[in-house]
Amino acid sequence: MPISFRSLTYIYDEGMPYAHTALKDIDLDIREGVITAVIGETGSGKSTLVEHLNALLLPSRGSLEILDHTIVAKEKNKNLKALRREVGLVFQFSEYQLFEETILKDVAFGPKNFGVEEKEAEKKAAEALKMVGIDESLFANSPLDLSGGQKRRVAIAGILAIDPKIIVLDEPTAGLDPSGADEMTALFVSMNRKMGKTIIIVSHDNEMVYSYADDTVVVKKGEIAYHGPTVDLFSDRQKMEELDILEPQIVTFRNLLLENGFSIKPEDRTLEEIIARAAKEIRR
Repeated sequence: MPISFRSLTYIYDEGMPYAHTALKDIDLDIREGVITAVIGETGSGKSTLVEHLNALLLPSRGSLEILDHTIVAKEKNKNLKALRREVGLVFQFSEYQLFEETILKDVAFGPKNFGVEEKEAEKKAAEALKMVGIDESLFANSPLDLSGGQKRRVAIAGILAIDPKIIVLDEPTAGLDPSGADEMTALFVSMNRKMGKTIIIVSHDNEMVYSYADDTVVVKKGEIAYHGPTVDLFSDRQKMEELDILEPQIVTFRNLLLENGFSIKPEDRTLEEIIARAAKEIRR
């Protein structure tokens, strides 16, 4: 079952003189089980769009269907807590929300909030922390003692401990150095490929989007300007120009190789894959 937006409009401060329409008549189906990127200029409505997915925001008009939940504007929507257990939202700079005295307690807070007994919650927390690469020796430390990348991992562990079916990440690599960004990217790709999670990522990093996202949604001035396979979008220079999307350097490199006779395959999308393919042809 896809995640379906139907004629969804969202208005900030509706009814006030300074009301602002952030989303306009959105019709959109997002596939389950894949990685979908949401891109667009700052202020285009990307974050507003994804904050509807766990009912952090409710539509001003229209409706949203997600898993077995239907949210309709102006109606009393039930079981929102159950929805929030199935859809985990990791905010940009979510590490600033870490607040417990120890890392383990911080990650266990989510499961406990959904009624899990303390011992079981701590077990789930420990498992989630190991998934994201936080060593057990750090569990009793304060989250404030961690590096920026480690804090981001702990914040994601807090979502994984709840075991949602869908994970939404708002700018997960923002503020990280290249090494930290690569580690973070590998983490959410693993969550999709190995754990079967539906991953939705808001990002300005077109290099990462091209390399790893199955589908891409482009939001422009509160409307959906493109939705489809990522490869199709970044293979169409005219479409990218129309949407003011900067061509990723990896695409430029790939196209240069193609123009010089290399047979780079469509599935070769990461730098490592492209270089490996080119090296193989050179050896031949």
